[in-house]
Amino acid sequence: MTGLGTSQRRSADGDSAPERRRSWQLWPPEISWDAGPLTARARGAAGRLTPVSLWRNHRLFTIAACLSVLPRVIAALGFSPALLIQDSFSYMKEGVHLTPLYQLRPEGYPLLLKVLEPFHSLLLVTTLQHLMGIALATIIYAVLRGRGLPAWGATLAAVPTLFDSRQIWLESSILPDTLFTFVLMIAVAILIVRPKPAIWQAVIVGLLVAWASIIRGNGAPVFVIILIYLIIQRVGWRALTACLAAFAVPLAGYALVFFSEYGQLDITNSSGLFLWSRTMSFANCAIIKPPADLRALCPTAQPDHPTSPAPPWSLPALLNERSPADYLWAAGAWYRVDKDPGINAHNNKLAMQFAERAIEAQPVDYLKSVGEGVLLTFFATDRSEVYLSDHFTVAPHVTTLAPYMKHDEALYAHTTSNTHVVQPWAFFMFWYQLPVWFPGWVFFAVVVGGLVLLIARWRRGWGKFAGLAWATGVVNLVVPIAAHELDYRYALSAVPFACLALGLAFLPKPAAAPAAVEPTAAAVSGPGEAVSRPGEVVSRPDEAVSGSDEAVSRPGEADDG
Repeated sequence: MTGLGTSQRRSADGDSAPERRRSWQLWPPEISWDAGPLTARARGAAGRLTPVSLWRNHRLFTIAACLSVLPRVIAALGFSPALLIQDSFSYMKEGVHLTPLYQLRPEGYPLLLKVLEPFHSLLLVTTLQHLMGIALATIIYAVLRGRGLPAWGATLAAVPTLFDSRQIWLESSILPDTLFTFVLMIAVAILIVRPKPAIWQAVIVGLLVAWASIIRGNGAPVFVIILIYLIIQRVGWRALTACLAAFAVPLAGYALVFFSEYGQLDITNSSGLFLWSRTMSFANCAIIKPPADLRALCPTAQPDHPTSPAPPWSLPALLNERSPADYLWAAGAWYRVDKDPGINAHNNKLAMQFAERAIEAQPVDYLKSVGEGVLLTFFATDRSEVYLSDHFTVAPHVTTLAPYMKHDEALYAHTTSNTHVVQPWAFFMFWYQLPVWFPGWVFFAVVVGGLVLLIARWRRGWGKFAGLAWATGVVNLVVPIAAHELDYRYALSAVPFACLALGLAFLPKPAAAPAAVEPTAAAVSGPGEAVSRPGEVVSRPDEAVSGSDEAVSRPGEADDG
């Protein structure tokens, strides 16, 4: 908190003891390093996390975090054994048998389920996800406080993640999105706290984003944002290469395993099918003119496709419009009845070819459908109490469990129970979600407000941290809609990043270093003057984070606030 680096503190204290250097060599193997500084740092961190210290320094957030435990406990007690949708059962199946790899989705989330499988408890899975949700908010708060935002502002940015009923719904479900958001948030936080990361920190970031990419298939685009950020930060080729290798090597290994099983160098055989379903919102084969082998993929060839266009301004037509998911999972969809039925490389290739032709022939219509989905995320998902808008409901989403669902659940959790309400806890949760949620229009204001402030600060030469968080949130929001359809549980992963970005955009610009402002005084007073009056450094600890002292202690970060 003094704002002095390690070497500066030693010179100020008159400590001339030689520092033990770390060293290593590949052959013969030799590793030596001094654990003293690391131990001291760990002890200092532990001291700051004591109840007394938390209450003294972070009282507002501590109260909020403790209160957020209550609705999570109520959700766990009120909906047993967990919230389940169709996808949940396939995740449980993959959590038991990781191989062969699943063709529909990558297996980053089943990897976690596999670790927890010996306990045969869905409650344990959701409890861990609830802890991840609170940890997400804690990271947001810690990053913003560390960058100089007041306690009330940092707590306000964490409130949606702590209390939003739809966030709690997601944590209560056997779904990968909470883990996905948590892993990405750790990676982003590392880059904000350490703008010029060491090689080992860059490796951790790359590994985390690689894992996120196989937790949810649309996680890989986030790495493009991170690469751009690292280049802007001029972290050096070693850190950049280390991050890139740590990201690419695990994904390449996963792709090679997938290739050995299915003959395709990919992580799924479904990306083309999902994108094809997206094009059903606008595709017109009279414009696309597909070849004969792709005509079966036209919207008019799909079962239950409307025979005539919906009348303009027809509310029933808008409410009953078929979604991309309706086309994808229809019982008579083309890929279920062709010569090679099922989700496989052949059908995925055909679907991708059609989708590419459709987007190339109708780019404006594609952008309009994606833009419509993004706007509907903000303005059409708040009060519709259905599972697609992440609300707790009396009836389970899966009305009756199919035999394969019971089998998959029994295999993993040793139960065949569907989601059922447990009173009075479920009633309390129904009561809680009515007034407590993160409104879509507020979400929209956070995203737009963050962008406006970001542009203003970027033009003045700072705001890179906010740009990293904001771009990550937008990628999480837009990519799922562009690749398939609007599903609010995908959009929820953008909320913590949007709130973090807005908080970072409100940070004041760091002041210039005093030595740069008063060179004459520094020359007159001599080199010892900088440390001869320590009261000037520590008299206002808040400046050690956000003011000029940070520019002194970490010159590499002076332009990154």
